[in-house]
Amino acid sequence: MISTDPDTDARKASFRAKLKQRRAEAAAANGAAIAQLAAERFLAAIPVKAGQVVAGYWPMGDELDPRPLLQQLQRRGALIVLPVIQTGSRLLLFRLCKDLSQVPPAGAYGIPAPPEGSSPLQPDVLLVPLVGFDREGHRLGMGGGYYDTTLRALRRTRAAGAKLPLAVGYAFAVQQVAELPHGDGDEMLDWVVTERGAVAFGQNAKESE
Repeated sequence: MISTDPDTDARKASFRAKLKQRRAEAAAANGAAIAQLAAERFLAAIPVKAGQVVAGYWPMGDELDPRPLLQQLQRRGALIVLPVIQTGSRLLLFRLCKDLSQVPPAGAYGIPAPPEGSSPLQPDVLLVPLVGFDREGHRLGMGGGYYDTTLRALRRTRAAGAKLPLAVGYAFAVQQVAELPHGDGDEMLDWVVTERGAVAFGQNAKESE
């Protein structure tokens, strides 16, 4: 859901410009090495079982590249899916990606995505790209509202007793700030993983102690 509060939107835009610059500088300086470190941090902190469905993303621009992690998870038996933007909807669909060494066809907005015919699966874990995050687990994205809408729907529609999908922000450490502006429509992250480590929020923080 996109915020309708002009003050919140303006503050988000200011943070977005600053944090995109930080992200770009980190990616240009040592992006490939940081991606490897972040993968190690994730694997050390967050258990993923064979057969579980992990939603990754295809890195665009200077986003932290999740493919080193996704390839390791795939070798361990996880099913890797990538998001697909659906026409006229902010709900993301997730389709199976069997070969992460090949760039999928361009989908909406030129974002690579598995084509029709690839199996749609509901994720157990979502790697969430972001522009910024704070110490409480709030996330700043690009402003389209796709991940907020999708996370909200997944969290509400899981069958009673089923474990909720885990939303894991994946980012460079320099993308963290003390506090981000946020509204009622902004979904919280369960974890954030950077090259410096993995941090859990809310109930997940208590369970990881």
